[in-house]
Amino acid sequence: MKTLEELKKMDMQKLKEELALMQKDLFKVKFNVKTGQAKNAHSIRNHKKQIARIITVIKAVETEKKTD
Repeated sequence: MKTLEELKKMDMQKLKEELALMQKDLFKVKFNVKTGQAKNAHSIRNHKKQIARIITVIKAVETEKKTD
């Protein structure tokens, strides 16, 4: 998972790609935990946090563009 600083350096297209990738990964992790294939339920929380970070950076970039 990328840090906040790494996310801030990415352009908008890469951020949206990263968001889509994390959402797909979250679905897979949830599915694996529910079916008993994976026991690391804490990774669901980590994926959700990363998705929230990405969305926050996207909104910050959009807000910055509106003020310019």
